[in-house]
Amino acid sequence: MKPKRLAIIGTGAVGQSVASLLHDAGHDIRAIISRDRRRAVSAARFAGVRQAATTDMSCVREAEIILLAVSDDQIGSVAAHLRRKVGLAPGTVLIHFSGIHRADILLGDQADGLHALAIHPLKSFPDEVVGVRALPGSPFAIEGDEELLPLAQELIQAMGGIAFRIKGEQKPLYHAAACVASNYMVTLVSVARDIMAACGFSQQDAFRMLTSLMKDTGKNLAALGPENALTGPIARGDVRTVEKHLRALEALPEDVGEIYRVLGRKTVELARHKGALAAEQAREILKALDE
Repeated sequence: MKPKRLAIIGTGAVGQSVASLLHDAGHDIRAIISRDRRRAVSAARFAGVRQAATTDMSCVREAEIILLAVSDDQIGSVAAHLRRKVGLAPGTVLIHFSGIHRADILLGDQADGLHALAIHPLKSFPDEVVGVRALPGSPFAIEGDEELLPLAQELIQAMGGIAFRIKGEQKPLYHAAACVASNYMVTLVSVARDIMAACGFSQQDAFRMLTSLMKDTGKNLAALGPENALTGPIARGDVRTVEKHLRALEALPEDVGEIYRVLGRKTVELARHKGALAAEQAREILKALDE
């Protein structure tokens, strides 16, 4: 791929990770832009392009591709500012990294000769150091101008990622799936930690004791898939165990029991799909969960 002139707006974990990987792949990072000069300098230093640090939005004019690594709620307004106030040359490509927004949010009502792409790494990383290590080998969703999807694929390949296509109208469901798999998993672990802590352990000790089990479950999921990785009382048809769980959870906040019941019902479905749970056992467990 011929090196491209790039400008990056935003200095969070995504912006810095992408800047570093694309610079290492040989692309020309003309500007790394932040409202805070110190953050711009820190991000540019991390990416290896100290001279690219700036707070001047007009520097994007030096680039043929502008990457908006800003929050979901800022994408539309930042793109509108670029179009209306900064002025962009026809043929400029705008790219955002949101999993929820369509690419055309970058264009507004009038394209004005501009092009739009959306690239979303299906990966969770808390900071730029982890991001640089985690993004290579990760899947990236791409969506936007059909003619420019090969460009998105090339940029992802430059970062070591694997591109897959998704339609704009599918993005809310796609993003919801990602949130359940990542964000809600974290929340679910916090609920499990709180239940364990109710046994008299500190939250720190409760979490530590659950860590090994979570790691094993993650390995089994990756190797076997949800159906074959499923174990536990519902998969075994242990109705009385589920009933004891429910009675014990009555001592905790009501929403904890609600979470157990909702997940229990979905686990019954999964166990039935796996073929591990007989119909009569499923009915008994569902009855207990619904009482």
